[in-house]
Amino acid sequence: MPYSRLFVFMVTSVLALVVLIIPWYFLSPYLAAPVISVAGQLMDSTFLWVEGYERHETVGTLLTTLNVAVNQNGRLVVGQLSPEVNYRTFGYGLVLFWALLIASRPKGMWLKMALGTLILVPSQVFSMCFRWLREALLTSGAEVVRQAGVHRWVLEIIAYFDQLGFLIITPLMPILLWLILDRAFINKLWMEMVMAGAAEAEGHKKPKGPH
Repeated sequence: MPYSRLFVFMVTSVLALVVLIIPWYFLSPYLAAPVISVAGQLMDSTFLWVEGYERHETVGTLLTTLNVAVNQNGRLVVGQLSPEVNYRTFGYGLVLFWALLIASRPKGMWLKMALGTLILVPSQVFSMCFRWLREALLTSGAEVVRQAGVHRWVLEIIAYFDQLGFLIITPLMPILLWLILDRAFINKLWMEMVMAGAAEAEGHKKPKGPH
């Protein structure tokens, strides 16, 4: 029974993930709005070389005072660096959270889904900020780094936290949040597996009758 329940849960969560990707894709411009807004204001208040941000659908553009040489019609023109980050590159973790809730169907599922959607915003802001920093300082050359007045050890920290946000926080945070909001499902499944294991062990201990 517990193994069957676990199998059904895994299959349902995968199917829900595939199906929910479609509505999430079309909803993502609205879901991206608070993330880009908070991330943009945070960057603007933290770094002197940031002078604002813009949002176009799911893409957040960081406006900076950092000068870069741009090839325009065969000649180099100096312009301001404006790194872009697409919310969809890390916002997919929200779909994973929704799929897990639908698969486990906890009490108050819709309320928990809305609550979790809000709780995941800070982790998405974290990922967006460090991806902006990566695009601005790690891929634009030494001259841009000099203008920003950033030390080399800071670049290492930016690279580390960018990878942390993209590879670990994005897929792991939804799972951890689901585990917290639906502990009843985990506890029930765990107890069933323990009881099934105990029953199986007891069955092996019973003496066999004469042939």
